Amino acid sequence: MKWSPFAASLLLVPVLAHDALADRRAYGETYEAVTAPKGEIDVESWSTFAPDGELNGGPPSRGVREMIELEYGITDRWDVALYNMLDMITSGETSSGYAGLKVETRYRLSERGQWAVDPVLYFEFQQLFRGDADQKYEGKLILGKDIGKVNLALNLAFEEEKLTDGGWNAEVEYALGASYAFSPAWVVGAEIFGKAEREAQMEGGEKKLENRSWVGPAVSWAGGGSGVLRGVWVTLAGGAGLGGAADPYYARAIVGFQFH
Repeated sequence: MKWSPFAASLLLVPVLAHDALADRRAYGETYEAVTAPKGEIDVESWSTFAPDGELNGGPPSRGVREMIELEYGITDRWDVALYNMLDMITSGETSSGYAGLKVETRYRLSERGQWAVDPVLYFEFQQLFRGDADQKYEGKLILGKDIGKVNLALNLAFEEEKLTDGGWNAEVEYALGASYAFSPAWVVGAEIFGKAEREAQMEGGEKKLENRSWVGPAVSWAGGGSGVLRGVWVTLAGGAGLGGAADPYYARAIVGFQFH
């Protein structure tokens, strides 16, 4: 997968920020049970390649989706983020262009490690200008557990899509990740994620339950100490689809900068 010009340029920007370990992402899709600290501003670039356009968070057609996220910690347990999405289509089916925006918020119910499992509530709204949906509404339960250097994370979500034809479509989504921190800078893990929805097999036909799942590794690096790399982190993830309904493979790169 090629880096987008914006993502590549971000790597060249001198950044002076605080320790990047507060809200870095160990996985490409699975959310950990954390929120941004109060007053922290995160800027993230998400580059996702999906050859058939059937990946969670990917473009609606063959190609690359670029998302630029601006996140802010309202309190130590509550944050909010705004994403802008751009599709760069490679198949010639449609033209590239602005895909829409989404707003998400997370609320952490307890301090990390205070309960047997760390819970976070997540809500998301999307306004879309490409694909077969105009709007999306999603509620998600994020559960996490740290056992020494091992992290376990589980996401369970329900999503409602308002389709361009005026109908509504429901999806159930899940993600499960496990990672190991070899050092404060390096985290290596794996995840499996997917969704189930009812889709019409032909125009006007009866809808059939469709399951799509993907599995793959993830590696995350975070800068620390002082200097231009302080506050910078990079996560690379990719893998394969399970079954004929899913994209055969995918790739994702996330670059984050944290300011306090």
